[in-house]
Amino acid sequence: MSTAGPDVRARIDSVWEQLSPAERRVAAMVRHDPELLLVGTSAELAAESGTSKATVSRLVRSLGFQDAAEVRQNLMSARGSGLPWAAEDAAHVDQRAVESRNLDAAFASLARADRPRLARRIVRARRVLVAGERGAYPIALQLRAQLAQVRPDVRIGPAPGQRLGEEVADLDRRDLVILVTVRRHAAGIGKLVRHCVASGADVVVLGDPTAAVIAAPAATAILCPVDSPSAFDSMAALFAVVAAVANDVYEASGPGGRARVDAVAQAYDALGELAAP
Repeated sequence: MSTAGPDVRARIDSVWEQLSPAERRVAAMVRHDPELLLVGTSAELAAESGTSKATVSRLVRSLGFQDAAEVRQNLMSARGSGLPWAAEDAAHVDQRAVESRNLDAAFASLARADRPRLARRIVRARRVLVAGERGAYPIALQLRAQLAQVRPDVRIGPAPGQRLGEEVADLDRRDLVILVTVRRHAAGIGKLVRHCVASGADVVVLGDPTAAVIAAPAATAILCPVDSPSAFDSMAALFAVVAAVANDVYEASGPGGRARVDAVAQAYDALGELAAP
């Protein structure tokens, strides 16, 4: 097969309907960032997508490549030319090792999102909307709380008693939206992503690997594994990424951000809102 054939995205589009759900999860991530196949191993891609090495291998063959080495050759050529469950053995699995792998994959995804540039985008936006529903809401709320310490006009959606329509009705290219979604996604999240993108806003999707397809239209996707050998997912990697993003924004905000932090602290004191340590 010639390496001058269709690029990886075109190949994915051509076979999408024939892919299994697991293969689509990997394919959606690769379509968003084809260099995943260039810089990562099959094992790393499987871990980040929440699938298996066998799934990655099947996808590679479905795309018309013999193996991962041929994919890398193709990409190098292109560059040169321009419900809860528990594992049966959960009691014997090292939870810390699982969390470590999740964190590694999450921070690899954050790195590919270009952390310094992402922080500057958040700082420069006219306003920031952080939205999340169901299990994603606490993550969105934490991110909003931290960003609001550093810059003004950071909103959370949906507000209590409201729907997201009120929050997204007047978005435009000056705004940045961070949509947080975790598996067993709220109905309509894909439509919400497309609506925000169509508004011209800068859209970031923060979620687990099952959000890869949902995130495809967004400018940036940060995918954090939530796998756990126990009955419920672990959100540790997502909250770690939230802290990292907030700290990046603090550093990127410069004197203005520090002045904002001081002003918030003074307001807390003036209102007597926090207990003495």
